Amino acid sequence: MELESNLKQYEKITSLKAFLVDGSSRILFYTLPIGLWEMFGAGMENIEVLRSRGTSVLVNLFAGRIHGKTREILSYWTSTTEKSSRKRKFLVEATAGLIVGGGTYAAVLFLVSGASHEEAQMALPFGLLYNTLSGRPCGWFMDKYRKFWNTTPVYEKNIF
Repeated sequence: MELESNLKQYEKITSLKAFLVDGSSRILFYTLPIGLWEMFGAGMENIEVLRSRGTSVLVNLFAGRIHGKTREILSYWTSTTEKSSRKRKFLVEATAGLIVGGGTYAAVLFLVSGASHEEAQMALPFGLLYNTLSGRPCGWFMDKYRKFWNTTPVYEKNIF
């Protein structure tokens, strides 16, 4: 009975740790580049960028774990491993980035940031493209970050 209780406690701790690791890695990877684009590329005002990026920190804390699990599931479904080709890993990672990043970024832009529709429409394509094309570098970063915090990476080998 005590062993079972200890195992349940361990599962709670490890799932919380995985949640925090994936969430914080996504925050570190996406917040600054997209904020710079919103400010200098889309012409959003400082307060709009602050609202957008502040909200994205909260959203990415939760979306990070979803992103991590999506990477794991897509890798499993497609039988993609660390030995798979760069193209195959890129496709899996790009898909995961688009699935998780697309909806969350659109919601932050249109519902929270206070940006005009023109500014949001200018920022959104970059955000979607960045979430998609940076899928593999983000996945590599997430795996290195997971390894640093002693959680299980999706791929063991290097990005390239």
